[in-house]
Amino acid sequence: MKVDENKFFGYQIIAVTIIWIGMSIFFKKMDGSGVIIYYVVTSWLLFLLVIFFKNKYKQRKGQSNIIVLEDKKDKQEEKK
Repeated sequence: MKVDENKFFGYQIIAVTIIWIGMSIFFKKMDGSGVIIYYVVTSWLLFLLVIFFKNKYKQRKGQSNIIVLEDKKDKQEEKK
């Protein structure tokens, strides 16, 4: 079974963003522990975004390499 990592991270990003927006609305009413939780959620959201875009970049780079390798193989077969 093939798992799409970007789909997994995408759903997490959506869920954490909804929570983060809700916490941002009440930020002024938070006490000390709430502010710490807010910063932890913010850090987690930023981490997920970095991982998401890193995976997207790797997939694009990996796909382009495969295409290039296939083109080279085709050209070598044509020469023979």
